[in-house]
Amino acid sequence: MGVLLFLYRVRAVLTPFLFAILLAYVVYPLIVAVEKRGASRVAAILIVYALFGVVFGLLLSLTLPNLLKELEEIARKLPRQAVQLEELGQDAVGFLRRLKLPATLQEAWDTLLARIQLALEGLAGRLIQVLMALFTNLLALLISPVLAFYFLRDHQAMRERALRYIPAHYRGDALFILGEVNSALNGFFRGQLWICLFVGLFVYGGLWLLKIPYALFIALLAGLFDIIPYFGPVLGFLPAAALALSKSPVTVLWVFVLFVAANQIENSLISPWLIGDRVGLHPLVVIFAVLVGGHLLGLLGLLIAVPAAAIGRVLLDYFLLRRPQPR
Repeated sequence: MGVLLFLYRVRAVLTPFLFAILLAYVVYPLIVAVEKRGASRVAAILIVYALFGVVFGLLLSLTLPNLLKELEEIARKLPRQAVQLEELGQDAVGFLRRLKLPATLQEAWDTLLARIQLALEGLAGRLIQVLMALFTNLLALLISPVLAFYFLRDHQAMRERALRYIPAHYRGDALFILGEVNSALNGFFRGQLWICLFVGLFVYGGLWLLKIPYALFIALLAGLFDIIPYFGPVLGFLPAAALALSKSPVTVLWVFVLFVAANQIENSLISPWLIGDRVGLHPLVVIFAVLVGGHLLGLLGLLIAVPAAAIGRVLLDYFLLRRPQPR
């Protein structure tokens, strides 16, 4: 409990370390492949970093000018568009209030609409806060490669040093648990990143065909938010809808259809193929974990909820189901 309380207190500085761990998981197989060709660990890391740097530099050279132009326009228009989205939601609630239902259902219906209206109040401000929090966390990416370098170079030594603090007769258990956790997180991180890439490209292609403004920025947000299970598509759609209003309300409908299509393809085809049941969590557990994570840690909690729940599942499985019981 003391460790969890400490991590909660220092949560503001954990973001770059979490990005570094994610990066380390992604590039580790490439580093091992380079090592097998005779390179040292440090040389392999630098070679892989150089390859990623070249690819990332090419992508930036192709997309950064348009992205910066879109960001400049969005900075001017987003507050007004967010207010329009809030007003649109309030108009929809007003229309629903005029619907006549049987007396037995009317009270429950009124309660539901009241809660929806409360959620819509201040939507513009909250939407801007979410976007600002997203970009603040993205700044952590600048130092994450440096932290990931040390994780990749020293992870064996770090593991051995940590095992020294565990009594000798428990070290086998600890190694088994670490292996199970590594297996669960490996599949989740790498699979989820491929899914985010697919969603971003799919959304960008659809928006480009529909000639919707700010397609690149909307697709970037959609891909980033999609790392959050179940709630990611909703979080990605809200700023997309606010920006699509700059064209017309009908455009918002087309954006909604596009996001639904991307989500259905992801859930029915891509996610089962890339991730399958590697995390070993029921959808209800995932939703609960994401809600708890968001409540406790905000955007950071949304991002780490599923990995934390996967680690908890491994621990529960081991101590309650697999660990030999004394006779």
